[in-house]
Amino acid sequence: MHFPGWVSATGGLDLLHLLVHLYAAATAAYRGHAKAAWRLYERLVCRAWAGQVKELIAALEDESARLGQPPPKASNDDPGRIVSLTLEYIKTNAHRMDYARYRREGLPITSAIVESLIKQFNQRVKGTEKFWTQGGAEAVLQIRAAYLSEDDRAERFHEQRPRGRATGRNRQKLAA
Repeated sequence: MHFPGWVSATGGLDLLHLLVHLYAAATAAYRGHAKAAWRLYERLVCRAWAGQVKELIAALEDESARLGQPPPKASNDDPGRIVSLTLEYIKTNAHRMDYARYRREGLPITSAIVESLIKQFNQRVKGTEKFWTQGGAEAVLQIRAAYLSEDDRAERFHEQRPRGRATGRNRQKLAA
């Protein structure tokens, strides 16, 4: 709503989500062989970081071929199934994995910052024992933004705001 076109213009796949999939594939491909699994994981991560998606897909196809096709009703922990699902995930999202370009252009490669801000917002505004009147939360957010802007908006607000009696607890209908 506030940044039209931004998500569709970049739409990068969250690197941390990709790392989880790559780790699952590497440890499944070399179950019980931690050093070999780690070496594969490092190769996969380096290719992803460099934006070498074709090489990443080729490496996972090699591992998938080595393990063989999983049976039709393979369990969720079947190594062939895990590698196969990771390969499909990467093929589906290949157009969203140009991490080298994203970094050059200063674009985010993970949503961790936004997710952290959402948690902070939820704790500070929507936390337990916090009740807001209709429009009260918006007013608090506006005045906080005014202070953070470091211009004279906050001072002007306090100079010009209407004076009146505070509402007190439970005097107005609470917002849903």
